[in-house]
Amino acid sequence: MSRPSILMVDPSPESVELARFSLWRSKLECDFGWFEDAERAMESLFSPQAQHHPDTLPCLILLEPRLPRMEGLDLLHMLRSQPHTQAMPVIMFATSYDETDATRSREAGANDYLVKPVDAREFMQLINQTVNYWLQHPPVTTEPG
Repeated sequence: MSRPSILMVDPSPESVELARFSLWRSKLECDFGWFEDAERAMESLFSPQAQHHPDTLPCLILLEPRLPRMEGLDLLHMLRSQPHTQAMPVIMFATSYDETDATRSREAGANDYLVKPVDAREFMQLINQTVNYWLQHPPVTTEPG
């Protein structure tokens, strides 16, 4: 059985490295992947390989709402529209709180809308709590048929 993986879609290398370090330091049993924009994430998540082998998909996506070129909310809509990704937990992981973004994200099917703490220790704690929760509470999916 393969280890669960976490995917972070975020243009900030600092946020990504802090999240990666946090997961490594906490010894959570998971792999970590990163894309800096929604287009690259989309290519991976909607590839023929991902569609035919959903067990290769991440068990959680941490998605920055404000991305270059294509917004995180657009990627969320696409994830919710495809059978192989519609139940995947997606946490909007924003740089700052925006009521409109939070509301639109929840309406589009985000599992949560969290704000990245500025303090590194608080950031790492939030990453660990979020990932640990979703590793222990994976979504229930039903197989067609």
